[in-house]
Amino acid sequence: MELFSVRRVACVATMALLICIPLAGCSKPVGGAAPAEAKDHLWQLFRLYKAYVERNKKGPTDEQALRDFGNKLTPEERKGYIIGDDIDGLFVSPRDKQKYVVRYNQRLDPVGGTRGVIWEAEGKGGTHLMALTNGYVEEYEETMFKEYSK
Repeated sequence: MELFSVRRVACVATMALLICIPLAGCSKPVGGAAPAEAKDHLWQLFRLYKAYVERNKKGPTDEQALRDFGNKLTPEERKGYIIGDDIDGLFVSPRDKQKYVVRYNQRLDPVGGTRGVIWEAEGKGGTHLMALTNGYVEEYEETMFKEYSK
């Protein structure tokens, strides 16, 4: 009976190590610290960018092209794309009060690796909100921010 308990403990300990060791070195989004409204704001700009790509089969060439596209959408189209009505207000971060940095001319292909498409210029508290090509909007510390914004 005692041998069975030792084996069980060893098995559980081994499984715990196999799960925890790979996770120990992973950098991940900070998560939770940025207000939900700030993340939603950036997500709406990403959705506008994505809508442009879906309609034109290519990324917008510059801010004006994206802004013009958004302003030409009907209220129903904006609602369908979940981007709201204040198109001009989408281009400035509510956290750092700076214009977002946007990578224009991107197609948002699902293959080719995840990269940042839109992010805060200054960020706040050593972190930056960033919209990735896969559609995630997360808050990243400097190391991951630099990696995704290459």
